[in-house]
Amino acid sequence: MKQLRHTIQHHNLHMQAPVRLSHINLYHCDTPTSDVFPGHPYAKLIFVQKGSGQLHYENYNISFQAGTLILMNPERQKFSIEINENPTDIAILGIEYLYFLKKDNILEQPFVLHQCPSEMYSFFINKIVEEVQGQSLSFEDVCSHYTELLLIFLQRDTEIQFTSFLEDKSSQDCQNIKDYLDKHYAENITLDTLSEESGMNKYYLVHSFTKKYIRSPISYLNEKRIDESKKLLENTDYSIAEISKLIGFSSQSYFSQAFKKKTLMTPNEYRRSVKKD
Repeated sequence: MKQLRHTIQHHNLHMQAPVRLSHINLYHCDTPTSDVFPGHPYAKLIFVQKGSGQLHYENYNISFQAGTLILMNPERQKFSIEINENPTDIAILGIEYLYFLKKDNILEQPFVLHQCPSEMYSFFINKIVEEVQGQSLSFEDVCSHYTELLLIFLQRDTEIQFTSFLEDKSSQDCQNIKDYLDKHYAENITLDTLSEESGMNKYYLVHSFTKKYIRSPISYLNEKRIDESKKLLENTDYSIAEISKLIGFSSQSYFSQAFKKKTLMTPNEYRRSVKKD
């Protein structure tokens, strides 16, 4: 009797977190059209099942046809799809905790595989669709496993590699934003300001910050301003208008509204209560 034994060495795509399929959008079009898709804090795997058209993202105009695969990293801005041939079917997978790499560098522009070399791509995507539509027991886990198999075949067939969502980096980015707000709360700060300072997409910034601190960056900023205003109300004789300006509110009325919403008292009522004590 002859026996062959193969030892299996496990490689997890260099992932520090499990692959998790967040959602799948099935896009069907029967007539020529153009649609805009918002940015999301997920990696996107876009697979054209049928038809043809163009994907427009920043300065990139990408032509696609049946069998085209397009990869986009998180933090990317919105993109649009223009349909030429009908009918057209496109599957868009949103994958959490994932970055696409090329030669060990984060992929900065969409990666396009104009013709998938294997029918396995279409097979796995169809199986994911079946699971999502059927919603049988533990279908979420099955979808994540099919997604990981899809990524393994992609890594075999291309120079694309993967790494996890880098939660440590995301956490540090959020800490840096919080530190910035703590230091610059008196300035005119918007989401655009924070996006420019951090280099993060606004949608991803809000998503990550809220996940870490259970409040949005702007909510945290307003709370910080209210906390600082309490110190000024307790320890100085500045007018409400002066305090409002010192802590960065655009108007005295907005400050008073925000203060009462937070403390259930007006600034003057709060000052009288602490002076009385």
